[in-house]
Amino acid sequence: PEYTLIITLSNWLRKAANSLIPPANRLLSRAFDLNQMVAIYCCSKLGWPDALRDGAQSGRFLANQSSMSTTMTRRLLRACMVGGIFEEVRGGTVDVDDDDRHYINTVLGDRLREDHPSTLKHFFQFNVEDMAPAHMQTWNSLQNDSLIPFALAHNYSHTSKSVWQYFQDRPGQRVQYVNGIGAIDETRMRMVLHDFAWGAKCRTIIDVGSGRGPYLAHLLRAHPNLRGVLFDVPSVVEQAEAFWAEEQHRDLLDRVSFARGDFFNAATIPVSAGRGTCYILKLILHNWDDGSVEAILRNMA
Repeated sequence: PEYTLIITLSNWLRKAANSLIPPANRLLSRAFDLNQMVAIYCCSKLGWPDALRDGAQSGRFLANQSSMSTTMTRRLLRACMVGGIFEEVRGGTVDVDDDDRHYINTVLGDRLREDHPSTLKHFFQFNVEDMAPAHMQTWNSLQNDSLIPFALAHNYSHTSKSVWQYFQDRPGQRVQYVNGIGAIDETRMRMVLHDFAWGAKCRTIIDVGSGRGPYLAHLLRAHPNLRGVLFDVPSVVEQAEAFWAEEQHRDLLDRVSFARGDFFNAATIPVSAGRGTCYILKLILHNWDDGSVEAILRNMA
């Protein structure tokens, strides 16, 4: 499939480029990856990609909108330009004041707009606000494998379930997480949408922990013979029902049903309809310890 070919070519080009860059420089670039992530997070939280949706704006305009100094605005703009988020619009005037230079979104910047159908804005916010503090606890977890980095960072009991307790206590962060994971689904769905004979081998797809269900929607649209079941906790299913009621998905509603429950409670998991029923678990098992993973898979059997 074309997507696999693109990924293969991209990997080959990356290896070719790496062969030209000294190892020390390649290693140093990894040290600045966090800086880039935080810069992108800041500009998206400030709403700059949204402000540039309809065209170029000056640094002074963005500073005023954000109630920031022009100096700090200029620094953040430059950091985001290094990350390929914005571009400066080059005009005929060479000696224009720095704060009056104009900027536009790149294709990457557009993906951070709130109104983009596959926005990654929420994923960056979740990654920095919720996950980055957990990453900083990795060293402590390595010294004691009973400690969960996320639990340490957010002062929860040291079990993998603390992640979901955290979201239960913070509905706003839960929405941000679900939207962020949904954006990943939208971005990655082409990688497997046509690489497996879904239509020939499956009749019913049970999407476990599916969030709003964008991947399931793509599957049903690509394979008209399939039916789908979206299974998640009640608060997420509520979001999913709103997502599927939107105009672009409404025509699929007669082929999807919604199930509320907990994959640690086998009694709530949708029962297989027999031969041709496929369970999908995407971005699920990596969140849990080995014992929990065994319990989840056992409940699917």
